[in-house]
Amino acid sequence: MKKITTKRLILRKPSLNDLNDLFEYAKNPEVGPSAGWLPHQTIEYSKEILNNFIRSEDVWAIELKAEKKMIGTISLYTRDFEDAILGIVELGYTIGRNYWNMGYASESVSAMIEFAFKKLKINKIVCGHTIDNERSKKIILKNNFKFTHMDDTRIFSVDSIKEVLMYELDNPYKKEHKK
Repeated sequence: MKKITTKRLILRKPSLNDLNDLFEYAKNPEVGPSAGWLPHQTIEYSKEILNNFIRSEDVWAIELKAEKKMIGTISLYTRDFEDAILGIVELGYTIGRNYWNMGYASESVSAMIEFAFKKLKINKIVCGHTIDNERSKKIILKNNFKFTHMDDTRIFSVDSIKEVLMYELDNPYKKEHKK
């Protein structure tokens, strides 16, 4: 997994040292539900999730350089075999409540987009937000994603289904090479 450095952040492989930071932001009831998961109730549950992140090659920890603290996660994953063949990945991210409205999500999303297109040579990135998540909508639009459709099949927070607005972004560097 490639480490990605920005002005204020390091996107890196998660480690067990991130456990307390993960639990701190993941237990907040404002964070998980807008991303599709329930707040963590115990540190043991956070450890289970963190171990899944560590085993994955799709999830990066978002570390705030100044504090040497994990403040969120960002992921690039392939949804299915067809998307893998077509070079399409889905982007997801979560930032701890104490770090909202500081530009960290936008900074990490922008860095991940550049990495996906330039280094991984991905053809397209898709992402989405629940219909009521205006913060994510702003980040998605700021990063030039274009709305494609409403997905009303995604299951969030265990049994509830929420409408998700979906967006996509084509690799702009591929077009440059075609000229």
